[in-house]
Amino acid sequence: MDTRITIPKGGDFYPFVFEIFEKKEPAAILYEDNGVTRANGMIESIFEQDGKRWLKMEDQTEIRLDKLYAINGVFSADYSEC
Repeated sequence: MDTRITIPKGGDFYPFVFEIFEKKEPAAILYEDNGVTRANGMIESIFEQDGKRWLKMEDQTEIRLDKLYAINGVFSADYSEC
């Protein structure tokens, strides 16, 4: 039986993003951007803008945390693609 780590509906990816950023580990991300989009690499920064949390990848891609489907094997309960 396959299992995966999920955060509950309406859950927050921030603790996972922050840990990956602090440990300087590579991030493998799935997020919503007019369809499921992938991003891979190092997280350069985490910031807040207009009351929302964002991350910036080393390639300068900016992703709003509430648009994340998955990061490093941790999935949103809302994501059912795999």
